[in-house]
This record gives sequence, C-alpha cells and structure tokens, in this order.
Amino acid sequence: MGTSSHRVGFDALCHCASPHNFVPSGMSNMPLFPLSVFPMPGEMIGLHVFEPRFQAMFDELEHNQLEEFGIPYTDASSMYRVGSVMRLITVKSKNPDGSRDVVVAATSLFRLEELIPGEAPTGYPQGNVHRVEDWGSWELGDACTKALHALILDMKKQGLNTRHMENQGLVRVVQHLGITALQKAEILAQSTLHDMQSMLLDSLEMTRMIVNQQSRDEDGVYLN
Repeated sequence: MGTSSHRVGFDALCHCASPHNFVPSGMSNMPLFPLSVFPMPGEMIGLHVFEPRFQAMFDELEHNQLEEFGIPYTDASSMYRVGSVMRLITVKSKNPDGSRDVVVAATSLFRLEELIPGEAPTGYPQGNVHRVEDWGSWELGDACTKALHALILDMKKQGLNTRHMENQGLVRVVQHLGITALQKAEILAQSTLHDMQSMLLDSLEMTRMIVNQQSRDEDGVYLN
C-alpha cells in the first residue's frame, strides 16, 4: 500500500530500551517474533523455531516464565504496526540443538508502538504495544455489509461454502475472505474503523470479481 505510517522500516520503530525497561502509560511490554504470517484470533499455526534468540523465548514460554508473545506482520524490509497476541499450545518435537516444532494460537490483536531490539545472540526483540481488546465489536458498516451479501449470493450460486462469512464482524470477514496475510495486515493496520472498512470493501469487490470471472471461465466465456 505504499509508504505509510502503518508500515515502517525497522529503524523507525526502534528505540534504545532504558535501564528500567520503561513502558509508557496505556501500553504493555510484549516479546515479539516478527513473521510474514498474520493469524487471526482463534487460529492455530505451527512454527519451526531455530534461531537461538527465539529458542530462548520459547524456553521461557515452556517454563511459564512468559504467558504470551506477539507476531507483528513483517516483510523483507519493514514491519506493520499490527499483529497477533499468541500463546504456546504444545511443543510437538524438540531437537538437541534447541530447535523445535511448536503449535501456537492467536488470542487477540495488538498495535505496535515501539520496537526494542534484543541483544545478540539470544536476546529476542520486544515491543511496547497497545492491546486491541474490542476487535470483536468492529462492525462492517453498510457498504461492506452490502458487498458481502452480494459476494455470498454469488458464491452460493457456485456451491461454495460461505458459512464462516455469514453474520460476522469485520475481523472474521477479513479472516475468511481468502486474502493474503499482507492484505490482512494492510486492512487491520489502519488507524480508524472507517479506513479499515474502506480497504475491506475494495477486497470484497475484488473477490467478487474473481469469483464471477472463475464462473465465466468454467462456462467457456472469456472476457478481455
């Protein structure tokens, strides 16, 4: 989505942690595992943990020294100011070198304000974050509701499953629309509900176009 305050280079987010690990009022400090995935609340994913700094994080999670961590959505050069609050569910396997395969679950969302780099080699990054507790109440708005209804009707005509998108709020529609992790981050990183709805509307309309194009292709009708 271009250069934006919602997506910044790592240096712009970083600051040097104070000796007392000061956390501004209204924020909480959270261990971070930056990745190019964006699980929605309630989703479980598998991770292969091999870097020493993240092995140290998961050692603390396994021994209940940490309760949770965050996955901020990250690409090759920048990090979005939004991510998922995660909890460790189980360790599936662990190797002699400390690497392991784990299952983690997203419980909520957060907005990242400051990134605190960890000290090499085993210090994992942390962040000062605002927890997003009201994501379940984010509404679609009239325009998105109409676009979603039209999409669901078209999908049903083709026998596609729409159960997970019916009677849902904004985050659940983002989750089940079939868009990429990057697109999810672009929508949910917006600073206002109106801006999130506007970006979601574009995705709904594009998805409907793709669904209808696929239907035409199957019928042997090809449009330029």
